[in-house]
Amino acid sequence: MSLPAARAKDGRPGMPPPDARPDVDLPGPLPAGEAPSQRRGTTLATRVLLAVSSVTGGLSAALVPFIAVLLLPVSDYGAFSLVYLVYAEGWSVVLSAVCDTWARLRGAGSSAGRWADYAGALSTVCAVSALVTLAAGWATFGAPLPAVAMAVATGATLYRQGARYHHAVARGPRAVVPSDAVSVLTFAGSLLGFRMAGEPLLTAVLCAWAASAIASAAFYLGGSLGGGGTASWCRRNAPTVRALLSESLLMDAGAAGTPLLLAPILGLHNFGIYRSMSSLSVPVQLLIDPVRPNLSQIRLRRVTGVPVVAALFAVAALFCGAVYAALTFVVPLALSFSPVLVALSRFALPCGLFLGLQFLTYVFNIFARMHVSHRRLILGRVSHTVFAISVPITGAVLGSVAGALWCYVFTTALTVLLWLGLLLLGRRGQEEPAAARTPGDRLVEESAAGRVQP
Repeated sequence: MSLPAARAKDGRPGMPPPDARPDVDLPGPLPAGEAPSQRRGTTLATRVLLAVSSVTGGLSAALVPFIAVLLLPVSDYGAFSLVYLVYAEGWSVVLSAVCDTWARLRGAGSSAGRWADYAGALSTVCAVSALVTLAAGWATFGAPLPAVAMAVATGATLYRQGARYHHAVARGPRAVVPSDAVSVLTFAGSLLGFRMAGEPLLTAVLCAWAASAIASAAFYLGGSLGGGGTASWCRRNAPTVRALLSESLLMDAGAAGTPLLLAPILGLHNFGIYRSMSSLSVPVQLLIDPVRPNLSQIRLRRVTGVPVVAALFAVAALFCGAVYAALTFVVPLALSFSPVLVALSRFALPCGLFLGLQFLTYVFNIFARMHVSHRRLILGRVSHTVFAISVPITGAVLGSVAGALWCYVFTTALTVLLWLGLLLLGRRGQEEPAAARTPGDRLVEESAAGRVQP
C-alpha cells in the first residue's frame, strides 16, 4: 500500500505515520520558501527564553479582559463582554483558518504558504472582524468613540496575535518578546493618560487597548505584503481549513451563541455575572496561547501518556483551589472595589471548578485539533454543541444565574471527558497500524518523508 493511501485511511491528509512525528517541541524541516528556524535543543537558556516569551505573551493578551473584569461596573462589563464576543469569534476563525492550519501542515512537513500568504489571509479576517465590531459596538455602547476604539483594537489585536503565532515558531521566542512588551507598556500608559484626560473608564480602557494594539502589531508588518487573501489561502489548504473551521464554528455556536440566548433570560446585570465567570478563564487561556504553536507539534503518544495527563489534572486542581480561595478570602479583604468580583464571590465554588475544568478543555482541544481525525473532530464538536447550548439555558430558566453557572460547570466537565476520550481513541488507532508495519514498510515511509539518505 502506498504512503498517500495510508494517510488517507487515517483521515488526516498530509499527516505522516505516527512514528515519523518527532517528539520535540518544534517540528522538523521547514517548508520551502519560509525563513529557516534553527533547531533549538532543550537547554536551560532555551527553556528560560520560552518561559519569558510565554509570560509576556500571556500578559499582553490577558491585560485588557483582566482590567475590564477588575474595574468596570457590572453593567458596563456586561456591555463590554457582549461586544467582546466578536473579538472572540474573530480569534477563533483566525486560529482555525490560518494559524492551526499552518501549524498542522507544517508539522506534517508540508507548506501552507509563505509568510506573505499567511499575513494576507490573516489581514482579511481581521478587517472583517473590525467592521463587525464597529456595528455591534455602536449598537451596544450607543456612542461612536468606544465603538470605533473597540473596532480598531479588535482588528489590530487579531493581526498581532495571529502573526505572533507564526513568528513564535518560525523565528523563535526572541521575535515576539518586543511586541509583547510594547503592548503592555503602551496599554498601561495610555489608560492612565485617558483617565487623566477625563474619559469615562470604559472609553479609556477601549482607547488604551486600541493604542497598544496598533503599536504592537506594527512589529509584524515586515514582509507581509505580496501574498494572496483569504480566498487563495483557503483554496490552497482547503481540506485542513474546512475541517478545523467547521469544528471551530460548531464550538462558537455553543461558546458565543449560548451567551446571546442567555442575555434576555438573565438580564444585563446577571448576564454580566455569568460572563464574568467565563472571563476568569481568559487569562489562563491567553497564557497558554503563546506556547500553543509548540504544543501543537508534540506527538499524540506523549500527550496521552499517564505522566502528562496526571500533571494536567494536578494543575487543574491547583487552579480550582486558587480561584475558590481568592473569591472567598482575597476579594472581600483586598478587592472589594471591584463590583464584578464582589458579585462573583457569591459563586466561589462553581467558579473554582469551572476554571480547572476549562484549563483541561482548552489544552485537550489543542491536542485534538492536531491529532484527531477530521471525522471524529467534527462529530465530537457536534455532540459538544448540543449540550453546550441546551444545558446552560435549561439552568437559567430553572435557576436563574445560579442555575446557569452550575450547568455551565457541568457542560465543561462533559467537554473534558469528550476530548480526552477522542485523544485516547486516536492513540489506539495509531498504535494498531504501527504494530502491523514491517521494517521494510517503515524504511519506505521514512525515505518518502526525506528522513533517510540514499
